[in-house]
This record gives sequence, structure tokens and C-alpha cells, in this order.
Amino acid sequence: MKETRNFTLPVIGKVQHGEQIIQNGKKRVKEHGYFIAKIQDDSMQLFLKKFNDLIKGSKSIDIKFLGDNPFSIKRERYNTAGKVCYCKDNETTGMQKQKNQWKPVECNSNCPYSQKDENGKSACNRIAWLKFLIPEISNNRIWLMKITGQESIDNLDAFFTIQKLQGKQLKDIYTIFLTQKEQQTSKGEKFNNYILDIIEKENFVSNTPIPNQKQENLSTKSEQIVNNNVAEKKQTTSTNVKNTEKEIDKQKQAKENTTTTTSTTSNKKQDQKTKKTEQKPKETEKPKSEENKEENFDNCYALLRTYNENIVNKGQKKEYLIGEFADMNDKICQVAIRPEDADELLECDLGTVVRLNVQDVGNRKFAIKLEFIEKRLKNIAA
Repeated sequence: MKETRNFTLPVIGKVQHGEQIIQNGKKRVKEHGYFIAKIQDDSMQLFLKKFNDLIKGSKSIDIKFLGDNPFSIKRERYNTAGKVCYCKDNETTGMQKQKNQWKPVECNSNCPYSQKDENGKSACNRIAWLKFLIPEISNNRIWLMKITGQESIDNLDAFFTIQKLQGKQLKDIYTIFLTQKEQQTSKGEKFNNYILDIIEKENFVSNTPIPNQKQENLSTKSEQIVNNNVAEKKQTTSTNVKNTEKEIDKQKQAKENTTTTTSTTSNKKQDQKTKKTEQKPKETEKPKSEENKEENFDNCYALLRTYNENIVNKGQKKEYLIGEFADMNDKICQVAIRPEDADELLECDLGTVVRLNVQDVGNRKFAIKLEFIEKRLKNIAA
């Protein structure tokens, strides 16, 4: 039997795409839209220099993982004194600070601190951490990334969940990248935000422009190249104009010759088409089963987890079972389940496939109809 050992990984620092600044006496987060690094102490200056030379200003990083659990999610609550409560995701017992001592406390969706206010915010929020290597910089020290964006957390959580469902080990090189996306607040206000995502390196295609910092470094070089190209273009354009004029004359003569023949050939082509249509056999009708093959996965979702939440519907507050699902495009959504389907869904485990008829009511999604495609029941001890 192999013996497992816990140890602390040596850390270089943090990778982030925004940073906290103080403006008009208030703290706010400044979004860069590209990756930057912060080192843990001055002894890591060499690694920081490598990062700035190779990666800073980029919207993507090639990374590698140590082990199969590089991603973790916690729920945390802060006040003016700092962190006062935390709980690991999918666990029912957390730790709360009471009189400067950490004591266990029950953690569930009924906790008043997890309820959203009229602005769609709650005191208790999900925070994720990602641990990884950047092979271009070092294979002996890791980087950390703190993730607070809820859609970014959903993207990474869905990715790692699918890897586990397929039994894959995280041995490949992966690319984490930023995409700009329009989002909407609970009040309907739209804004642009940068969302984090991950994919295998071999499947990543970058179509993002070069960031401003790199453009500034290349500005003097590009001016010299442009000046040289302009001089060369002036010499070549005069000869190109003469050649294009000759080609235009040839095309005009060819058009005049072809117009005389088109009238005679068009009639022949029409006769040939009518004969072909008369001789063309009737198309065999496709059986309905073949036509419906492509529709079998319409509105299908894979179950990730379930939890309870109080929802105000038609002026009444009611507790619903919420199912968190991933669709066939790996997009995460939370759907409120009807009470008549809740008990059966609670018996199902991660990876259960269902077909949902979803209807939007306000800012929430409700499953009007639920159909089980593939059940994976939980292993419940007798």
C-alpha cells in the first residue's frame, strides 16, 4: 500500500488579471484584461523577470498541473475585521470566528449570509484557487491564482468535473485564457467583463490582438519597417498599374466573344435540365428515426450538483431544489426544479443526464418539464 504524505508546495507568487487600487479613498478592482504576476518575496525577482519577458500583457498562459486536484472552491465571508467564516464547497460544516476562536458551524443554503439582497449580492461568496506550473519559467515552483468571478469559477469547475467523469489524468499542457464578454447585473445593467476559461493547449486558437504594452515596445521598429515598405510599394505600384490595364483590356475582349455564344448555349442547357429532371428518380424518404438522431441531444444537460435555495415566486417565498447542470457546450446554468421532480433528482449522482424544458421567470430558470436520459444513482449505505 502506497503511503501518502502532505507537504507544502514552494510558491513563486500569484498570477492575476486585475489588482486592487484605492481611488477617492475607496478600494476598487482595476481590470487589466491581460495577465500580470505578483511575487511572494524579493528572492523570486528572477522568476518575475522571466514572467514579464515571456507572458506579461498576454491573454493566455500555457500551464501544467501537479496532481489531479489543482482546483478548489470555498465559500467565505468577510467583515471589517477580515475573514470571519469559511466553508469548503459541497460540505455542510464550516468554520466561524467567534471571540477570536474558530468554531464549527452548519453551512447550507438557508444561511442568512448566503441570501442575495435586492442588488443580487450576498455577504457569503464563492472563491476559488488554482495551483499550477508555468513550464517556460520553472518546473520546481508553483503559481497561485485567486478567482472571484462566478462565471470564471463555473467554467473551471465544469472543466475539471468533466475530466474526472471521463477518468482523465491531468498530465497534458493546458492553456488558461481570458475572453471579453457582455454581462448583466440583477438590475438589467449591461457591462463588459473578462472571463477566465481553460482548454487543452493543442485545441487553443488565439485570435486576440497584441496588448498595448507590447505595441509600445514594437512602435519604433514598426515605423522603420513601414517606411521601408512604402518606398518599395511606390516603385512597384507603377508597374502593377500598367499590368492591370492590359489585363482589363483582355477581359473586355473575352466578354464580347462570350456574349455571342451564351444565347445559343442557354437553350441547350435548359433542354438538358428538363430531361434530367424527368429522368431523375424519386428521392427515398428518410425514416423518422434517422431524422431524429440529430435531435436526441437537444436540451440535454449533465448534473453537476444540487442544493436548496429560497426563491420568491409570485410574491411568495418558497424553498426550491436547485440543480446545477452543464449543457452539451459545457455552459453552466442553475435551474429550479419542480417539487414533483425534486425527490427523484436528489437520488441521482454527478453525471446524470436529463432533458429539460427550461423557462425564464425574472432572473431565474425553472424546469417546466424534466426527463431522465441516463440515471447515475448515489451509493447510499443501508
